[in-house]
Amino acid sequence: MPRENDIARLMLPVLEALEDAAILLSANLEVIAANARALADFPGLEEGTSVSQAFGQKLLLEALCSVAAGQRRVETRQVELYEPFRRRLNVRAVGLPDTEESTSRPRAILLLLRDISEEERLARTRMAFIASASHELRTPVSAILGLVETLRGPARDDAAARERFLEMMHAQARRMTRLIDDMLSLSRIEAMRHEPPSDTVDLVLALRTVVRDLADKAREAGVKIETVFEEDRALVRGDAGQLEQIFRNLLENAITYGGSGGRVRLRLRRRRTRRGLPYFAVSVRDWGPGIEKKHIPHLTERFYRVDKQTSRNRGGTGLGLAIVKHLVQRHRGRLRIESKPGKGALFTVRLPASQERDRRA
Repeated sequence: MPRENDIARLMLPVLEALEDAAILLSANLEVIAANARALADFPGLEEGTSVSQAFGQKLLLEALCSVAAGQRRVETRQVELYEPFRRRLNVRAVGLPDTEESTSRPRAILLLLRDISEEERLARTRMAFIASASHELRTPVSAILGLVETLRGPARDDAAARERFLEMMHAQARRMTRLIDDMLSLSRIEAMRHEPPSDTVDLVLALRTVVRDLADKAREAGVKIETVFEEDRALVRGDAGQLEQIFRNLLENAITYGGSGGRVRLRLRRRRTRRGLPYFAVSVRDWGPGIEKKHIPHLTERFYRVDKQTSRNRGGTGLGLAIVKHLVQRHRGRLRIESKPGKGALFTVRLPASQERDRRA
């Protein structure tokens, strides 16, 4: 194996410099070397192991055999592996020429494997989002076009109808504006989801701001907002505007969809995890019609609605809880939803407490 050892020694720095999983194979399709990414992604890889034992994937083996036989210098395939879990890979096999022998067979083969499962999942999600957004926008646009045609035709000289239709057009335009604003907001949040906020925010002040902002809406809906704050201060690492957005969305939903219960409770408590780490639990409770169990896992999906017509009639965009979920994730928190038909709904957000207070204590 002296030649293989020489190749491994020369190629290992190159393999480690590659971001993708990279494996160096002999002309007999045995593993000579592999970079750290390959060893992490494919635990069965060992020096001297036959590639058929490590993978056993027909298309992959066909590509390697074609390169090993000198039929092709480069082979590219997309393959699926099922062990230890299902994933889709872009595979590229490159024959490294033998400069010492006049043969078409390569001296070694460089195998590059890129996991594209997440890329494909994101592409499917993006396409589904675009399709849903297009459908949501098409409805108000169609309504406005229909109203315009009526105003230009049968209702041209009807002043009362004109005022009524203009108000309807205004409502549809506001709906489109809310939808576009929510889509842009969700896009911005997703772009920064891996960047946890670093400011220190007092949740008590943020919650009081939200309650004040929604006081008129609650009054118009005949709903009383009850506040139960068990702490005078509740410091967390966060973005004040985004934290207010989380609880404004939750409280507004409770007023809109659970307001039939006549009251909504906003509660703040300080708790500790089993490991003793402090966190704040903020819950929004309503006594409305509640939600069936089958809907709960889907509530934070984009454009998911329990009752589509009711949601649209009340100005909902179907993105509010998706925004809440992503904002909670950015703040390294957790969202829990509990509900039973006829018993109302309880939305609880857990946010890690800032260590500032503990250090002072």
